[in-house]
Amino acid sequence: MMRLASLSIGAALLAACSPGGRDDAPAGDAATDAPAGAATTGGADATAADASPATGGGPASSTTASAMTGTVSDLKGDVSGLDIRVTDTATIVDLPADALFEFDKADLTPGAEGELRKAAELIRKAPPGAIEVIGHSDAKGDDAYNLRLSERRARTVADWFADQVGVRQRAFGVSGKGETDPIAPNQTAEGKDDAAGRARNRRVEVILPR
Repeated sequence: MMRLASLSIGAALLAACSPGGRDDAPAGDAATDAPAGAATTGGADATAADASPATGGGPASSTTASAMTGTVSDLKGDVSGLDIRVTDTATIVDLPADALFEFDKADLTPGAEGELRKAAELIRKAPPGAIEVIGHSDAKGDDAYNLRLSERRARTVADWFADQVGVRQRAFGVSGKGETDPIAPNQTAEGKDDAAGRARNRRVEVILPR
């Protein structure tokens, strides 16, 4: 009996002194669980990433740019072939004089109407405001004569617009600048005649408000 009692006491002492690692293991694993921590961080990042397009304006900007591109494309489709320049305050259409008039003349040629109809379509779509029609010449010939010719050509174009539905109600300012406002060289760097440059300078500008 004493032997059995001793064995029972020893077993009890061993049980009391044994480590408590198994009971503590779940708490220790949870506290040092790197994947769990990473998942939490990832979730926060994912939320921020999902939220950022709404606040960053990226998609909204893309949509606006696409809409603007579409508008410009539609406009080009209506006025293909026209030489158009855009500034902060105006849209400038350069109508080549050689496509509108015979040499040294201010009367429209039969083929001029196609170019003028494209310009008229732009006028219809332009914001309210006066339309400026300005004639220009190249630098060949007498300055005073070129000035008068540029004025007459500008007047001819403005008179054509004044007969067009959806355009004639506009106010038109008409003037000529002769050879004083070229957009291309009249001569080459060697001082020779630049026929292509002079052709660009012979034009009628139609200036639309923006």
